Amino acid sequence: MPDRVVLGVDGGGTKTDALVIDGHGRVLGYGASGGANWEGVGLDGMARSIREAVDRAMGSAAVRGDQLAATAFALAGIDWPSDPDRVAPSLDMLALGGGPRSIVNDSFAALRAGSTASHGIVSIAGTGGVTAGRNRAGQVERTMGIGIGEGNGASGLFDMAVQAIGHVHNGTGPHTMLTEEFLSESGCATTTELFETLSRKWTLATGEYAPAVIRCAAAGDQIALDICRRSGRTHGRDVVGIARRLGLADDTFDLVLAGGIHVSLAAHFTAAFHETVGDGAPGARPVRLAAPPASGAALLALELIGVDADSVRAMVNEGAAAARAAQPLTTGESP
Repeated sequence: MPDRVVLGVDGGGTKTDALVIDGHGRVLGYGASGGANWEGVGLDGMARSIREAVDRAMGSAAVRGDQLAATAFALAGIDWPSDPDRVAPSLDMLALGGGPRSIVNDSFAALRAGSTASHGIVSIAGTGGVTAGRNRAGQVERTMGIGIGEGNGASGLFDMAVQAIGHVHNGTGPHTMLTEEFLSESGCATTTELFETLSRKWTLATGEYAPAVIRCAAAGDQIALDICRRSGRTHGRDVVGIARRLGLADDTFDLVLAGGIHVSLAAHFTAAFHETVGDGAPGARPVRLAAPPASGAALLALELIGVDADSVRAMVNEGAAAARAAQPLTTGESP
């Protein structure tokens, strides 16, 4: 077994990836399982998902837990200073080596996987939204990731759209194509039925409605255009705010873009986002995240044992992508 083997785990709301690598950046094992956000599945459910992914990764690498030099867990639901201590006992029970361990929000794995340097900022606009960063001195900052006072990805587009549809229904706002689009998407016959569904808290996958907002904006609907631009500006302001808090506003840094809204290249959202970032942090260099975030978690683990993660980042990213692609898809999972 190569010296100094480390483990990185990226645990999201629906999927957990585990990656075992050595100190030279070679990928030794990969494993996947279900979601590991303790807020959704509980601490026991989080531990089960992590254990399943880790067992698969370590089994394929032929590595035991006591052989790990360091571990890094980048997990959804690690949102507040109290959260690492909250989940630590569950991670202790996994018996994954006695070396240093890091427990951080999963946004920092995406940042480390996507940035060519140890410092930078990540903007995630997926179902929700969060912005996180690290400066040259190692200081980290992050928005709250709860959709209050910050960009909220697809959920934010949904919220603003239903507000506009409500204004139309109540006779207080102009007509918008969003009404017809949301009725078609939801299968509801009338706006009243749509809002009854919402008010009774029946399940509506809010993220699935974001493409409808983007389609309406592309078709020239003024309300949808305003929503996309407003969302793009808000996510852009989050980047500028984090850059100022980290002293990066006048520096150059990689701005890693992740999540479905960024990936979709929604024209009006994207234009407003980049204009806002350019005004407040002109040194930002946009980079779209292409590597699995688990590679970022593994790089964070390497840093715990003093390895220059920048020197092996490309190898780890490439190896992680190949390992993930070689795994069969689980039920309901997209490639």
